[in-house]
Amino acid sequence: MSRLIDRRFTVVLPDKTFNLVHDESAALRSSSNEKDDNGTERFVFGFKDLDNSGDEGDLKSAVAVYNVSRDVNALNGEKGDLHIASVFLRESESRIHRGVAVSTETGDVQNISKLREICHKYGINTVFRATPINTAVDNCEGAKNECMRVTPLNSENWTTLHDKGDNFRRDSTQQSRSVVIENKKFCPVFQDLPRARYIIEKCAGWMKEARELLEIFDKNVPQKMDLEELKKKMKFKFIVVEGLDAGGKTTLTKNLEIELSAKRFSTPPPQTQHLRKHFDDLPEIIRRAYYALGNYIVAVDILKTCQEKAVIMDRYWHSTTAYGIANETSSTDIPQEGHWAYDWPADLLTPDLVLFLSVSEEIRQIRMKGRGGESTLEEKHLKKDRLFRERLYLAYKRMRNPKCTEIDASGSMEKVLELAREEINKLN
Repeated sequence: MSRLIDRRFTVVLPDKTFNLVHDESAALRSSSNEKDDNGTERFVFGFKDLDNSGDEGDLKSAVAVYNVSRDVNALNGEKGDLHIASVFLRESESRIHRGVAVSTETGDVQNISKLREICHKYGINTVFRATPINTAVDNCEGAKNECMRVTPLNSENWTTLHDKGDNFRRDSTQQSRSVVIENKKFCPVFQDLPRARYIIEKCAGWMKEARELLEIFDKNVPQKMDLEELKKKMKFKFIVVEGLDAGGKTTLTKNLEIELSAKRFSTPPPQTQHLRKHFDDLPEIIRRAYYALGNYIVAVDILKTCQEKAVIMDRYWHSTTAYGIANETSSTDIPQEGHWAYDWPADLLTPDLVLFLSVSEEIRQIRMKGRGGESTLEEKHLKKDRLFRERLYLAYKRMRNPKCTEIDASGSMEKVLELAREEINKLN
């Protein structure tokens, strides 16, 4: 790649998102390959196939980046010297590339060597080193630590390709907006069926599980379906229960199933459940497209069932969307209340009520221990990342049309059932 003039990096960390814009005019005072006094970290930025274009190539790159992130997290173990983030390289408004950013507190040579091996394994073939520099920038508040030097590296041995590199500074003038949510190339929020299906179709040429998912979908969902007419035939209520793992969803849905003589559903539906393990180990955009198609499959069954009895659902579109948003944003660029990302899809069956079960993290952890068995990757993420839990809760809270009705699930099973019953009775 040529010099990085006119290009921009966006780095998405758990606590913040920042942009780096090219600025050769910065007056260099000093530079260092080490962390500076205020703790700015060094980064390695890795990308796959920057010359490739098209949605299928973008999805393949996303898979490579995800695999690197997963393997680096596994390498970290409990020590946690390496820190994973997302990085985006904007060449123009229409050409944005997703990559992986890895920072290290120690600069351990052994860690860097292992990181290089992982990147090679998944074809990360464009690599940059970003190191903090001290500059005097008159128009930048807090000039120190605002700038970094980005240097291309040889993809094989990670040696410097040229000595100078390019200077970048944090763009403090741009409003913090999620590069993921605002761009359909990366966005894991699906507000209609065609886009979710399109993502899976783009994977079908090189992923047999995607082809199988499409076959299952076509067998279960009619090509033409008048949703509004079918909704008129529903004689009974459709109620969804949402919440974090170990929040009490399964217990409440089972109790409501008995009390209301209802039928209980969950997502992903039985038709696609066997594919869940595969899609759970893929980038968020592909993973959420899988769950989105599952929502449309189960909606067909619910439309039929609600002609005869009520339906109680364990998770639905709100979970699909909330986890997608929380996983792909930082604490500073998560969409604000009123953003389109929180709007219900017009072509998906809408529940009559969505209950969100809230519990303290202390109680949730006690319940998790009582479950036994091995924790999923998502459960481990919830446990160790407070900022992720906060984003997830905010995403649920900002959902609308329908909103989530929050009830306190920290009490006894009987108390939670009583609170749920009160909200359901308001529907009559």
